[in-house]
Order: sequence, then C-alpha cells, then structure tokens
Amino acid sequence: MTSTLPSSPTTPKGQATRARLLRAAREEAIASGSRVEIAQVARRAGVVPSVVHRYFGSKAGLVSALIEEFFDRLHAEVLDVDLDDEGTWAQHEYLRLQRGVAFHFGDPLAPVLYAQLGREPEVVQTERERIATVVDEAAANIRRGQRRGELPRRLDPELAGAAMFGAMRQVMVVALARSPRPRQQRVVEVLWRQVAAAVGLDSSRTPGKSPAGRKR
Repeated sequence: MTSTLPSSPTTPKGQATRARLLRAAREEAIASGSRVEIAQVARRAGVVPSVVHRYFGSKAGLVSALIEEFFDRLHAEVLDVDLDDEGTWAQHEYLRLQRGVAFHFGDPLAPVLYAQLGREPEVVQTERERIATVVDEAAANIRRGQRRGELPRRLDPELAGAAMFGAMRQVMVVALARSPRPRQQRVVEVLWRQVAAAVGLDSSRTPGKSPAGRKR
C-alpha cells in the first residue's frame, strides 16, 4: 500500500508518542464532530505543533493515520476473524455481520469517519486503498464460499464484495446518525438481506445457529 506518511518510529518512546498523538487526534475528531486541527491535537496531547508535524507530516497525514488505525481495528476485530468453523458460509458470515455492526456501534469514530472526516487528496487516497483492501478480502471470502459449493458460481466476487461493504457503510451512516439509534439486531437484519441478495442467497431466511463443535 502506498503511503506518504513519515516512517513509523522504531524506539519505544517514539512509538508511545505517536500513539498518544493519534489518540489525541481521535478524541479531537470525536469531540469536534469531524475537524482535526494540528494545533488542537497538540494542545490535547500536551505537545507543541511541530511534534505532530514530525510524526505525521501534515494535517492530511494525521487524518490518514486515523483512517488507517480505524481500518486496522476493523480487520482485527471483524474481517480477519476466522469463523470458518461456525457452520455454513451463511452462518459464519451472519456472525461476522453481527460483529461488524457491534464494532461500528461501539466506536465513536465511525460516524465521524463516515461523515467525511477529511477530503484532501492524500486522505481520499488512503481511504480508497483501505476500502479496496476490504473489498478484496470480501471477494476472497466469497470465493471460499463458491469453492465449498455454497454460493453460486456465476457470482462476480469483486462486485458482490463491493456491494456488501457499500451496503454496510451506507446503512451505518444512517443508523449512527439517528438519535436514538436503532437496535443493533435490527440493523443486522437489514444488512443481512443486502448481503444475501448480493451473493445469491435467500434473503428472507436468517441463518440458524451452527451445530456445536462443527469443524470444516
């Protein structure tokens, strides 16, 4: 993945400082509702603005790092979790969808990021690359379902993967902006119909629980 960010620090002190600055930027974005200004982040972190520039290069670099961190956690907590032992493709992807909705509901940065946190060219490029990675992973997951004979061979995995993530993102924009928010399970049900339709499954049926201890 192409990046214009400065190299990550290699010392424990440098890594801790970068993490503290990123945490301050995250808090500032959430508190402001989308604005991330280097002076405010520096003040929140208790440093001078030049320190933020040293670690992130620019405001766009700082916002790009926030996007990277968000997608890293999305992968670790949702997309990269191995659920293949949880029954059929539909069953384990329904579980993944539940994890995904819970992740977005539990992360106060999600509505800020999805509401266009920043649109400098560098930020747009970072977000585009991370979305492409999500779609690639969804496509690979769909191919596994095709090899197992559980999804139609006629499917285009990349288009179906893009449809799945696009549905997740747009539904989350609406759901997270509501007050009060809809129930998480209601959002899961809406999204499952979109996912099922994208991969050629019966969207009117909710996958049941897999048999205990089932292995693949």
